[in-house]
Amino acid sequence: MPNARIDFPRKTDLESLFKFSIELDYYTQHDRIIIDMPEKSFCGPFAMLLIATKISHLISRHPNTKVVFNNWESHGYLSHMGFFSMCGFDHGKQVGEAWGSRNYVPISQLTRGSLIERDVDKYEEMQDLLQRRVDRVAEIIAHDTEKNRVLLDVLSYSLREVFRNVFEHGETDSLYYCAQYWPKSGKVEFSVSDFGVGVCRGLGTNPNFRFKSDKEAIEYALLPGVSGRTHQRRVSSNWFNSGYGLYMTSRLARNGGNFTIASGQDAIQLTPKTKTNFIASFPGTILRVNLDTSKIGDVQSRLSEFREEGKKIAQEIKGSGNRPPSAMSLLLRRDYESEVKRK
Repeated sequence: MPNARIDFPRKTDLESLFKFSIELDYYTQHDRIIIDMPEKSFCGPFAMLLIATKISHLISRHPNTKVVFNNWESHGYLSHMGFFSMCGFDHGKQVGEAWGSRNYVPISQLTRGSLIERDVDKYEEMQDLLQRRVDRVAEIIAHDTEKNRVLLDVLSYSLREVFRNVFEHGETDSLYYCAQYWPKSGKVEFSVSDFGVGVCRGLGTNPNFRFKSDKEAIEYALLPGVSGRTHQRRVSSNWFNSGYGLYMTSRLARNGGNFTIASGQDAIQLTPKTKTNFIASFPGTILRVNLDTSKIGDVQSRLSEFREEGKKIAQEIKGSGNRPPSAMSLLLRRDYESEVKRK
């Protein structure tokens, strides 16, 4: 089929981004897709990961369709952050190459295998190794770890729970992430994506949670006690699957910020007062956490509050197994370090 032209999103609100991802599907049977980029376009971590993951998946699934970016030379920021590399092009910085700059993390990849850094790590639980890695990421974003203690705590906790969710339920050995912190406003955004099986299939490994739609699966995934593995016996006293990770993270984000998740054909955004559904098209799963550190307060107190509320909610959910939160899903970075020392 002849060439198809599509405009790169001029706005990066959720509706525009999901519309773009669906539009890409429509043109996959064309010989060439030309993506016209505007002279200027701001993309935060979520927008970059969503579009790059989608295009990367399109190219891998439709190798005979050539994708061309028109005017990519005007987008030095996207080039620097590894956006075009993530899409599958040898243009700009490679994924993870710009690592180490203040207050942001470019598009980076984390593989399960890369968590093994020393021989002794082979005998450690994957989740313990994840904690070590996310601490490094959180410290880069927070920069001044003493001044930005709240930011460090909430990032370390949230990143750990989201990364853990990918490796435990996504049936994949890799994920991609990107983050940005704006010190003047005290706001931070991080996003994580994967090419795994998606939320619906991930929960479907639990016979109690077989859903007919992505929408229903995502809504349940954000409830406490819901997991694809809560029906299985515990293999770790600390890291058993209690189904509280996404619930606790989304609650933290909604405390002055927002939380977005997309998987398959549906997406949901949660704010302090609203829930909005979107029609989407995304391979695997992608998450966005927007936080306002000025409104979070004491992170440990918030987690305790959400835990108690979550336990009551979980008791009403059929099939949750009514498990309490796993020990580590309630610990902050500094508490975790103390727990490890006591082992």
